[in-house]
Amino acid sequence: MPQQLGVLGRLPSEAYAHPFSSRWDYPEVFDNGYVPVPNLFLQAYASLKPYPLTPGEAMFVLELMTFKWTKDPPFPGYKRIAERMNVTDKMVRRYAQSLEAKGYLRRGLRKNQTNEFDLAGLFRALYVFAVTNNNAPHKSDRAENIDGEKRKVR
Repeated sequence: MPQQLGVLGRLPSEAYAHPFSSRWDYPEVFDNGYVPVPNLFLQAYASLKPYPLTPGEAMFVLELMTFKWTKDPPFPGYKRIAERMNVTDKMVRRYAQSLEAKGYLRRGLRKNQTNEFDLAGLFRALYVFAVTNNNAPHKSDRAENIDGEKRKVR
């Protein structure tokens, strides 16, 4: 049976033959885990339209991704992320506010708990970026605008 291509016309990650950690001389550095990051994010974050991400915002997004274990939005505390990034809590909050203003992040309040961080807007923008920049051999009817409305891509 032939391999099914993903939405963007590429093989799904399961199709790769070699375990990730075996590609490196020191697989032990992956003992604490690793973050699956779409290559498209790394290639496009600085040129997303209409609002590119700064390197600090991109690093903040990567930190959020380390807490994304299920389909539910992650909910790490600002202090924890700030410590991991070696910046102040205030700077981390600025990253979150900026990403929210750009439409890439939605923060949800949880009573007496840390916020949850929904990156659906960012992933929607990445998808639209891929489709509109011909990073997909087959343009899909699934493309959505930043407001989440379905639209046909030509």
